[in-house]
Amino acid sequence: MRKLILLTTASLTMLAMICVASVSAVEISFDRYYNNDEVTAHLKSLNKAYPSLTKLESLGKTEEGRDIWMLMINNSKTGSDLDKPGIYVDGTIHGNEIQATEVCLYTAWYLLDKYDKIDKVHELVDSRAFYIIPTVNVDSRARFFEDANSYGIGRTARVAYDSDNDGLLDEDGPDDLDGDGEILRMRIRDEYGGWKTDPDDSRNMIRTKPWEKSEWRRLGEEGYDNDGDGDINEDGVGYLDMNRNYGFSWQPPYVQSGAGNFPMSAKPNKAISDFVISKPNICFDFAFHNMGGLIVRGPGSKLAGTYPRSDVEVYDFFGHEGEKILPGYKYIIGGMDMYTTHGDFDEFMYSNLGIFGFVGELFFSEKVEYLPKHEDVEDDEDAPSRSIQKHKFDDFVSQGTMFRDWKKFDHPQLGEIEIGGWRPFTSRIPPTFMILEMCHRNASLVLFVAEHTPDISMKLLEVEDIGNGLKRVRIRVENSNALPSLSRTAIKRDIYRQDMITIEGSGLDIVSGGIVRDIHYDRVNNIDHHPEKIFTHIPSFGKRDVQWIVRGSGKATIKYDAVKAGNRSLTISY
Repeated sequence: MRKLILLTTASLTMLAMICVASVSAVEISFDRYYNNDEVTAHLKSLNKAYPSLTKLESLGKTEEGRDIWMLMINNSKTGSDLDKPGIYVDGTIHGNEIQATEVCLYTAWYLLDKYDKIDKVHELVDSRAFYIIPTVNVDSRARFFEDANSYGIGRTARVAYDSDNDGLLDEDGPDDLDGDGEILRMRIRDEYGGWKTDPDDSRNMIRTKPWEKSEWRRLGEEGYDNDGDGDINEDGVGYLDMNRNYGFSWQPPYVQSGAGNFPMSAKPNKAISDFVISKPNICFDFAFHNMGGLIVRGPGSKLAGTYPRSDVEVYDFFGHEGEKILPGYKYIIGGMDMYTTHGDFDEFMYSNLGIFGFVGELFFSEKVEYLPKHEDVEDDEDAPSRSIQKHKFDDFVSQGTMFRDWKKFDHPQLGEIEIGGWRPFTSRIPPTFMILEMCHRNASLVLFVAEHTPDISMKLLEVEDIGNGLKRVRIRVENSNALPSLSRTAIKRDIYRQDMITIEGSGLDIVSGGIVRDIHYDRVNNIDHHPEKIFTHIPSFGKRDVQWIVRGSGKATIKYDAVKAGNRSLTISY
């Protein structure tokens, strides 16, 4: 009995130690969605709890006067953020894609909360800089929580636009007809409306065959004809799609819907573009969206051209590893495998700034389907439709909270209609119990890429006496990670200065210097002017060998100075 008591006491003590070790300085529960005020409060709490690791900054104000918050995570004790490789993360450029904010918030929280608990995280925070903007489209996301809404409302910036060319701005948007705080869908009985009740589930509608009589016409979101032009909801808020408003390959609205009047006309876009330009150390960016289960790279359109082979190899490495970290997600090329986009953020970052990046489409419909076990369900004629599967998921997993049954409503202009459908926080947005895994897996991809920012080392290959008082000094600069010190696009377009390798020492006379093209055949590309400075870049999982012919004796310092890969130094005797 005494032994059992001792074991129990020891077990309780160990459990207490584990509980103490897992206590967080900032407790954030990732089983719900946070509104704008709550997101801001969490960012301020993280900044307050980790003052030496964070800097919280408002990059500017939105159209409606809200702050665009950026949380920088960088251990200031190990150096300036600009001296370290940088990773940029943002979310919710489309205001109704709310879960992207949670992924960004989780990434920030995880890096800070696990700093003293997981060695890998500790090393990343000490040696990299992270720039995290949880919400780009702050106005529309805030209103998604505050206003009567639907999953299809709130994508754009809050910039007035005359969508129906009647001289009025935003005068005919959706209305909460029944005052329940949600804007759902309307339908009206119409034997030529093209839709009928699904015999397998009366909540669902299916298209009629051309020879069949219909039951319903779908009318879209709840609303009136507010401007008396015979159309409903044809001129809601916007339309300025912030992911069509960036300054590369921008096309006017008659080519690219939602482009805005000119590039960077949305205030957050201008603020963010100014910020990323001020951080040339950024190596990779993640822009999180909400639907498809995709890892998307550019080009977004033919106007961007094709990407250099060496850059594609880098993208492919991360994309294929990402598919393993995110089971079910697919790595694709946006303009080829999805649809054409002009003026999008990802292309702006790569083509203008030479920064690699992914768009993360966070959620896919299969997650909320009530699927049978067999893998050939797509080819099974008896398998229920995806709509029916979603209804079954709602019935048996979400207990009927996702869909509101159709109810009659006396519309003042249309007469008797029915209102119902999928509720605002249920379509294109994962149920709350799925948030944590979505956040952690996507944050893990961010951390994986951060692990592979350029990791540069230098070593001495030889100091050889070649006669006549001359010596040949050769060193090797190596990159053990997947991201090169500069993308091929950055080099081709001369966006940044290349990495600089220098040698200096008291009494040291530099006769020549250059990059060793083939060390076995002594083939060297010599530098014509200032041979003490060699400009180059270090490729993915690659190296550069450089050499100098010098005169003198003593000690010399060799320095490596890079915009995106930090600085290194090596002292040698010659």
